[in-house]
Amino acid sequence: MDKIIQFYEIIKNEMSVTLATALDQSVTMRFVSPVYYKKSILFFTEPESLKYRQLKANPNCCIGAGNFFAEASAEFLGSTMSDHNEELRKVYCEKFPGAFDEGVALGGRTAEFILLKPTRLKGWAFKDGIPSSDGIPTVPFEIELTEIQ
Repeated sequence: MDKIIQFYEIIKNEMSVTLATALDQSVTMRFVSPVYYKKSILFFTEPESLKYRQLKANPNCCIGAGNFFAEASAEFLGSTMSDHNEELRKVYCEKFPGAFDEGVALGGRTAEFILLKPTRLKGWAFKDGIPSSDGIPTVPFEIELTEIQ
């Protein structure tokens, strides 16, 4: 459970994480601005973007955050400015104030919310939780989140 808490603390605190998506024979990675929301990761993007199109066709993705990799499934929540997404805008603006203001570069007024629901958390840890002299974690771990959440 400590690793799950650590992962979500990174999501809560980091300004960007890496999102990997794939479609056909193409895999791409890019940064997104994550917001923790109900044991998931909220972000927004334009419906014309490559990541949106890839996620729409293949909702399976991976998030790299700190020393963690989380496999996830994307859920599309609709327009950021729709009335039913008022709570999501509020939560998002708590971390990224002004994200939906008019004229903001990369602003979210014409975007859609996507919720990434982590299903499996992977990474590397130190043996017995104690860093080795070289400081390199050598023990792989994998946690099925669907069974815990």
